[in-house]
Amino acid sequence: MTTTNITNVSDASWSNNNPNELDYLRPNAFKFMVHNIPNTSYFCQAANIPEMNLPPANQPTPLTDIPHPGDKIEFGTLMIRFLIQEDMKNYKELYDWMAGLGFPKDSKQFANYTKTQNYRFPDISPETQQGLGQYSDATLTLLDSNNNAKVVISFMDAFPTSLQGLDFEIVTGSTDYMMGVAMFKYSLFEIEVL
Repeated sequence: MTTTNITNVSDASWSNNNPNELDYLRPNAFKFMVHNIPNTSYFCQAANIPEMNLPPANQPTPLTDIPHPGDKIEFGTLMIRFLIQEDMKNYKELYDWMAGLGFPKDSKQFANYTKTQNYRFPDISPETQQGLGQYSDATLTLLDSNNNAKVVISFMDAFPTSLQGLDFEIVTGSTDYMMGVAMFKYSLFEIEVL
């Protein structure tokens, strides 16, 4: 007859087997910053941590395919909602960024927009800066119960892909403030626990 060694419960240390952080993440404790659009970031009311997918690689067989872990991560869309200033300054920040990237009037819009972003790269020569202004890093900082930074999520090379329209109407009796919604794509995001 064989016997199995049983771990003594009293030998287990608290720090190895149980969480030492018992506070929960609050959905309203965050700061969001897109370095290219500071006014929009200041009025940010909602932001998300996008989904992350790793589609499997299938090995074909005569019967059923065999799934294996994939090797290409797909990141979802970063979405923010922000209150719009009365003079629309923060909405126009995003509008100008998208118009600079999409140059709807003429091809000079892209070059002119990227030149306005040169201040962000003071240590890089103007020739090397060409095209850098189309991207901006973004940061979502999650706060603890004392409103101190606890986790920083950094989005690299973000750029806007959608700015939702605004509907004005007189029939509503209450004064609801206008909310803008913008979507971003980025190369990747990283999570740093402070």
